[in-house]
Amino acid sequence: MEYSNSLKILIERATVFKGRDMHVTIVANPVAGGFTQKKRVIQNRIFMEEAIKRVENRPVVTRSCSVVAHFTNAAGHAGALAKSVFFEAEKDSNPLALYLVVSAGGDGTSLEVQSSFTREVVTAGKKNLIDKVCFIRMPFGTGNDATDGRTLDKTLTLLTGDAYFFKQGAVHIYSPANMNFDYYAFNIASIGLDAFVTHMTNKVKRFFPGDFYMLWVDAACLFYNKLFRVVPMTISAMHQNGDLLFSHEEKILLYAMGVSGFRTYGSNQKILPDTNNVCAVREMPLFRKFKLKKLFRFGAHKAVPETMLYTAQKLIINYSEKILAQVDGEAHYVQASDFPIVMECTETFITILKI
Repeated sequence: MEYSNSLKILIERATVFKGRDMHVTIVANPVAGGFTQKKRVIQNRIFMEEAIKRVENRPVVTRSCSVVAHFTNAAGHAGALAKSVFFEAEKDSNPLALYLVVSAGGDGTSLEVQSSFTREVVTAGKKNLIDKVCFIRMPFGTGNDATDGRTLDKTLTLLTGDAYFFKQGAVHIYSPANMNFDYYAFNIASIGLDAFVTHMTNKVKRFFPGDFYMLWVDAACLFYNKLFRVVPMTISAMHQNGDLLFSHEEKILLYAMGVSGFRTYGSNQKILPDTNNVCAVREMPLFRKFKLKKLFRFGAHKAVPETMLYTAQKLIINYSEKILAQVDGEAHYVQASDFPIVMECTETFITILKI
């Protein structure tokens, strides 16, 4: 990978890694837009060159640093590559060792890598990995809502600036009635119209690379209710201590829960524009959908009566129809028999960098 040597230079001089024995693994998706679109390739090279210039007079501060890079070649490959890193980290008894996994792709690559880590730490209970592994999620995809910065220059400031370690959790969405419906989102999980948009966008992207999200938002306004019945949904929201926050039953277009507030999805749609981590949008007439859809781009939807924004730790959702769910840009069907489904914020266990 052409960025391997440059990343090694930056990591060796990053103050956040001072005194550590760094084991860096780059997991890259070679068909992501950041590697294939000429304009973005040129811009990313410029961003990398500028970052190198910012640190060229700085000394190496790591004790050691090794870098290996792998290109993915199929769905699931990123997760398998990451799992091999976690296996090595678990065996390593060096207290100064830090295993840095750099995902270089879109939100899907980041999702695979972090889902693999979640299976090791949350499912298998390997809590010792939490302080042994760190993640940088580079924005080489189309949406880049779940990466560390929407453009590469923003991500590289984590290595050239005064970064610090930060632990975040995930949103766990699952069905107690169906053990196969069990997923984690590291940005936003949701059900409803937006998941349909995600589903259709991903279908088109398989044949025509590019950003078709807004095109499918328009189409969804027209066709969603013809494909998926919108009937009353019952939602119970819980506090962090497990107490009931409130319950409501009404026709809902979408229900989204983020790891935190101030999060985007769908190529920078500001669905969570403030500190609240939950957004619900009520059903509305067709003309109203077209009028309000542009508000989500800028986070202005919080001012309209069809929208609910609040903070919760856990949601229990009951519904009598099939629907689509999405986790960080990957869509999954939810059958009526899968309900109730649960969305809940986990404890923090993923180490990332922040400025």
